[in-house]
Amino acid sequence: MNARHNRYSWGLVSLAFVIASIPNFGATPLREENVIKNIEEAEINRQIDLSGYSVIEHYVLRNGRFQTGAERTVSSTYINGHGTSYRTLSQSGSAALQRSVLDRLIQEQAAMSGGDTRQRSMITSMNYKIKFLREEPLNGRLCVVLELVPRTKSIYLLKGLAWFDSENLTLLRIEGRPTASPSFWAGRPMITREYQMIDGFLVAKESHAVADNFVLGKTELTIDYSDYRITK
Repeated sequence: MNARHNRYSWGLVSLAFVIASIPNFGATPLREENVIKNIEEAEINRQIDLSGYSVIEHYVLRNGRFQTGAERTVSSTYINGHGTSYRTLSQSGSAALQRSVLDRLIQEQAAMSGGDTRQRSMITSMNYKIKFLREEPLNGRLCVVLELVPRTKSIYLLKGLAWFDSENLTLLRIEGRPTASPSFWAGRPMITREYQMIDGFLVAKESHAVADNFVLGKTELTIDYSDYRITK
């Protein structure tokens, strides 16, 4: 795979850059095939456009078994073809949660930010069985809703739904559960990611993950993204 296609995506922290469009959506097989084809092509093509970015990420972690949660603010920098690096700006709260969840989460994000892992996390028919479900409004925009079923078990692939703007096919929201349990969670969390447009690129706005199990109780993680600097 060309190095220009080795890009950062995720899990909990992914960018989405979609540049194709198609009118007149519907549930017929031909239209469904066209929608999926255009979204898949856009998912691949968008990898080429961005040279890099930097962003401030704020993590807030809460767990029912810990009286004190954990927070961390990091500066992350992505360089196309090289992946993402992280620098901690501040942290507070439970040292145990910092080590057992946030340290491991950031390590896994850095590891998956380029190369084959990046390709295996994209919304394409190689990674997912994709089905057109319906059209519905989201945040004032008419959206195409797709069902995503991962073809393999992976912590980077979500079984769930994705909302794409029906006018320009930009990804606005994705929600679901990974088909494998991340090492920093006990179980498979329910993940929701929202996106926003910055300098012509759709980027992560917020990510929210919730897991609940008998041993650790309910765990919630929210990541907010701010102060994007896009390198074109």
